[in-house]
Amino acid sequence: MKKLFATVLMFLTQLGFGTSISELSPAQVFEQKGSIRLIDVRTPEEFSGESGYIEGAELMTLGPQLSGFLKSGNRKERIVFVCRSGKRSAKATEESLSLGYEATYSMTGGMLEWVAQGLPTSH
Repeated sequence: MKKLFATVLMFLTQLGFGTSISELSPAQVFEQKGSIRLIDVRTPEEFSGESGYIEGAELMTLGPQLSGFLKSGNRKERIVFVCRSGKRSAKATEESLSLGYEATYSMTGGMLEWVAQGLPTSH
């Protein structure tokens, strides 16, 4: 039954009827950094590139790597997905919701907005 629900939810999401994506601003992510799990869904090159990354973020590239993590992860854990501009993190959030995650978020504007706000990065 759970698998059927996830399949129907994914289908409805693809049609545009899915759940809305919850977002957190970079400032909110910065304030809550110690109480959330940060998953960066960019490529390894982007992660170590010019924009850097948020200290404590884990790299799990969108695709098979992230899907594998989500299939076996804690569905009650608070997770914020991060990417370059917010599009891939929104896709990661959609995927997590379709698998039954209860508290996942996309960071609005991605690393572009994080850097624009002058928040700290690691390289």
